[in-house]
Amino acid sequence: MHRFAIVLPLTPMAVGERYAVRDWPLHITVMPVFSTWAAAAQLADSMAAVAARTAPIEASAGAPELFGPKHDTPVALVDSPALRALHRVFVDELDIHVPTFRRPDYAGNGFRPHITATRRGAASEGDPLRLTQLALVDMEPEPGQGRPMVVAVADLTERAASA
Repeated sequence: MHRFAIVLPLTPMAVGERYAVRDWPLHITVMPVFSTWAAAAQLADSMAAVAARTAPIEASAGAPELFGPKHDTPVALVDSPALRALHRVFVDELDIHVPTFRRPDYAGNGFRPHITATRRGAASEGDPLRLTQLALVDMEPEPGQGRPMVVAVADLTERAASA
């Protein structure tokens, strides 16, 4: 099995980029880390299909909160019906690939869109967000440095807004 995540970066990512977890660009995880037997190409095709029918998402960074098992990871919540709907779309879309969530309590009804602060920065309450790209991230790429790697990107389409 392989582990992946799907994120909405605040600034575009590129295929092949790798990041240490503490140094990730700011993003909202729309599909928390999941395991699957599906190949990256299959997941990328599913992600592209969703992106083709999804308009860019406008939202605002919300209240700060502390996440993690020790409640010591600063995040900015993002209260957005569009983000919760996109998460549900991905749960349904990827069901054929039988994903198993690393933390099932963070998916479905437990999904809480947020931006985790990293060494690159943090979102502040009220910051406007325009999310225009999805990125599929391989959480355990081989061979390599062991850092998560972007394996596919797909732009959200303006056409979807008028459809």
